Order: sequence, then structure tokens, then C-alpha cells
Amino acid sequence: MIDWLRHLPISSNHCLALQLLFCLCLGSPDAASALESVGEQSRLGSPKQNQGDLAKVERLLSEGALTKARPLVEDLLVKRPGDLQVALLGARLYRDIGLTSMAIVQYERVRRLAPEMVEPLIELSSLHLDNLSSAMAVDLAEDAVHLAPGNKAARIALVKALIASQSLKRAREQSDKLLLTFPYDATVLHLAAEVAQSFNESERAVDLLSQAIDKAPEKLSWQIELSRAYQELGRYQSARQILEKVLIKEPVNFEALTELAHLYEFDLGDYLSAMKIYRRILEFLPDDASARAGAERCLGKQADLALWLRGIIYRAFGKAVGH
Repeated sequence: MIDWLRHLPISSNHCLALQLLFCLCLGSPDAASALESVGEQSRLGSPKQNQGDLAKVERLLSEGALTKARPLVEDLLVKRPGDLQVALLGARLYRDIGLTSMAIVQYERVRRLAPEMVEPLIELSSLHLDNLSSAMAVDLAEDAVHLAPGNKAARIALVKALIASQSLKRAREQSDKLLLTFPYDATVLHLAAEVAQSFNESERAVDLLSQAIDKAPEKLSWQIELSRAYQELGRYQSARQILEKVLIKEPVNFEALTELAHLYEFDLGDYLSAMKIYRRILEFLPDDASARAGAERCLGKQADLALWLRGIIYRAFGKAVGH
């Protein structure tokens, strides 16, 4: 390049264009390479523009505007295939959208570009776990822990992978170490409860889940898990109270509604209440075959119960009058 052009108050594209013009006029052999540089710079855009695009994508992702972010990210992936930040944004986008295979491809690219980075190992472990590849998930999580022994997310990923692979003894060892390091962390407490449940330790699971929920009351799915743990202990009224609290916070939580309907029908024998819950589900999901079958089942059970009670009363009354 003609160095003095760099000092002119013009854009880099204009600078390259002037360089090309001078080279052509002087018959320089550098004309071809200058022309190639102009084309490459035009294709990639200016560094300032690229940073602006990245900032826009990051903002859209933070706002959860995944549909708007996707075309921008995919355009950047084509233009800058070797850019670590772009590959990372692409991986996070595809992960959040739920495109597991594409997320894996991008996280593998990140891994090649930055082998010292722990995030791709953690996320790849989770993604392979979603694909039921528990052995691979364990290997990746172990690599993450080896790379960053103090990283909480890496150690959590390892425990989850060990549970999935049925390596329960190792899962407990790793979970206990996590609890010692992070005794008041909601996610760690919840994970320890998962380990306890895998050993059928329902009392311990209830205790750990209760602690986790105290620290993260917004986690309604954990409260539903707590209701199930109570059911395993035969504490049906406690399970019912938990589910009713969930439905106060989120009246159209179908998981909680279904759990409550089953609790009334199969554990408490309250068929009328179960029928009401099934019908409540049908108000929102009129084509739900399971809820419809549940309502019909409870109607039949209630009729049988009424007939049975009628027989008892009839026999008792008959004996009382001497028949």
C-alpha cells in the first residue's frame, strides 16, 4: 500500500480504492492484490460497522428477540466464519431457539477457535445430554471441570451428566463437594435434591427442595417437584397445598393442574374435585384427550361411589327397621 494514503481523512474503503487507482495508473503488479483487498473489505464491512452489528445482535438476544436476531447472526456467520464472537453468538442463538444440532456445530467452532474457553464444553455437555448422549456429556463436563476446577456451572454440568449416565455414586460425590463450596446456592441445592431422589431418599429430597425454593421462590417447576416428593412420602395434603400455591401464582399452569387432578383422583379419592380440575383444563385445551378421559373416568367413579354409599345406607336402614 502507498503509506501516505493511510494518513488521509478518508474511509478505509476509499483509501483502498485510491491505492488501486494509483497502482493501475503506474502499471504496478500490486494492482490485482489491491483489487482483491477492496473486494474483501467491501464484503466484510468496516470494523466499526461489524462492531455495531454485533452490539445489535447482543441486544436482541438479551431482549429475547430471537426471530429478529437470527438473520443478522446468520449473515455475520457467512461473512466472518473465523470470528470467535460471531460463532459464540450463533451458538447461543441456536441453543435458545432449540436448534440443538446447529448449536452443537457453532459451539464446536468456538471450541476450535478458543480451546481454553470453558463455556462451549459446558454447553456441549448439556446439548449432548438433551440428545441422550450421556457418555459424551460426561466426557465434555469432565473436560470443563479439568479446565476450570472452580467453575460452578462446569461442576453442575458434570453432576447432571453423571445422574443421566446412572453413575450415581460419582454424582453424589460431586454433588456433596458442590454443597460444601456453595451451601446456599439454589441451583446446587436443587441438584442435590435430584441426587437424593435418585437414591429414593424422599425425606432428604423434600428438605433440600424446600431450601432451594426458599432461595428461588419463582421456580414453580421446583415446587411441583416438591409436591411429587410429598406424594412419595404419602403426605398428600402437603402435596395438594403446594400445587394450589403454584396455581395461585400461575392459574394456567397445565403441569400443576394435571398433577392436582391426579392427586385428587388417585390419592385422595375426591372425584368431584378431580373432575372440576379436568374440566378446567378442558376450558383452555378443549381437545386434550387425557383431561377428557380423566373427567369421564371420575364421573363413572363418582357414580359407583354414590351407588355403594346408597347400598350401605339401605342395608343399615333395613337392619334398623328389622327387615
